[in-house]
Amino acid sequence: MRRKNRAVWVLALGLLLPPGVGAQPVVLTFRTEAGTFRVTGTSTLHDWECVVTDWRGTIELGQGRSLASLQATEVVVPVAAISCGNGTMDRKMRKALKAEAHPELRFVLTRVDSVIAVAEGYRLQVQGRLTIAGVEQPVQLQVLARPEDGGWRFQGAQSLSMKAFGIKPPTAMLGVLRTGDEVVVHFDVVARPASGTP
Repeated sequence: MRRKNRAVWVLALGLLLPPGVGAQPVVLTFRTEAGTFRVTGTSTLHDWECVVTDWRGTIELGQGRSLASLQATEVVVPVAAISCGNGTMDRKMRKALKAEAHPELRFVLTRVDSVIAVAEGYRLQVQGRLTIAGVEQPVQLQVLARPEDGGWRFQGAQSLSMKAFGIKPPTAMLGVLRTGDEVVVHFDVVARPASGTP
C-alpha cells in the first residue's frame, strides 16, 4: 500500500513540471523586467504605495524540478530600490528601515507545506524567514505559481506588522500624518533559467 501511494505521489509531482523542463536540477533567476513588487499601507490622511525598482534572487528546483522540490530559495530587495514617489517619504521610509545599518531586505524559503492544482495554476503554501531592518521573523505565504517561458511566475500578497520587525511607523507634518502599522507586500515576479540553460 505504501509503495502504491508513493508511486501516485511521484506521478503527481511530475505533472507540476513547467514545459520543456528535464530531469536535472536547475537554478532559476528572478527577472526584474518581467514582474512587479510593491508595498501598500494606510495613514491618518491617505493610503500610500511604494514600488520596488530592483530585486534579485534565485530558486533552486531539486530532483524532478517540481514545485514541491523548491529549495535554496532567496529573494533580496535593496532598501534603496524602494520608491514611494515622494522624496520626503522616501527618506523617512529608509530611516524607519534602518537602511544605513541594514541596506537589504531578505526572504529565505525554509519549507514547502503544500502544492495544490487550481484553475489558475498551482497554489503553494510555503514557510520562510524574512529579515527587515536587521530583525528576522518567520512568515507563512500563500503563492500562486504558473509555468511561464521555461520558468515560473509567482504571485501573492502578504500582510506584515512593522512593529514586529522593530520598526516605528513613520510620521510627518509634525505628527499629523501617521502611517498604520500594517503594510501589505504585493508581488508578481518571474524566475527563469539563465540564458543558455537547457
